[in-house]
Amino acid sequence: MNQEVIAYRKHMNLKLAAAELGVAWQSLYVRLKQLGEPVTGDKMRYGSDRDKLAAMAEAKFLQLVPFAIDQNKLSWQSKFDFSVMGHLVDVKSSIPKQLNARYPAKSWAFSFKKQSLTCDFICCFCLDEQKEIEHVLLVPREFFVGLQTISVSRYGSSKWLDYSVKQDELSSFFISLGNKQ
Repeated sequence: MNQEVIAYRKHMNLKLAAAELGVAWQSLYVRLKQLGEPVTGDKMRYGSDRDKLAAMAEAKFLQLVPFAIDQNKLSWQSKFDFSVMGHLVDVKSSIPKQLNARYPAKSWAFSFKKQSLTCDFICCFCLDEQKEIEHVLLVPREFFVGLQTISVSRYGSSKWLDYSVKQDELSSFFISLGNKQ
């Protein structure tokens, strides 16, 4: 196996692997792509707090839908997170925050902007402050096309809670859809 691939797989970080090899990370990136090595990184080890929260939700989704194909393992910055029987799914996560200084209520906020033209579903994990799941929302494309962000009230009413699914029913939902043609 090529030394560049070995170094990258060891670190799963371009800058660390490049430093070990004594080359520019950009050069290593190009070389790995030429070799067909998926350059995906490791959000749990090297990502920001936001990246780590996203990686945790993606891992939970894969645990709940074990037959999903993780696109983040195949390419860097994939346009969606999972392919589930041909259905394209992006996973979002949020911890409740006070979004408006005038109101003490907390809400979860999710950005749909990038995925609104790509995905068939967006799966939102509404987490508490300890990162435990309070709600899982599964929103079909028809209901988010054109939206940039949504806000889901934690204790008030929110139309987005109509999209709640039970964690243990997520897998069977996709099975019920069958393969996308």
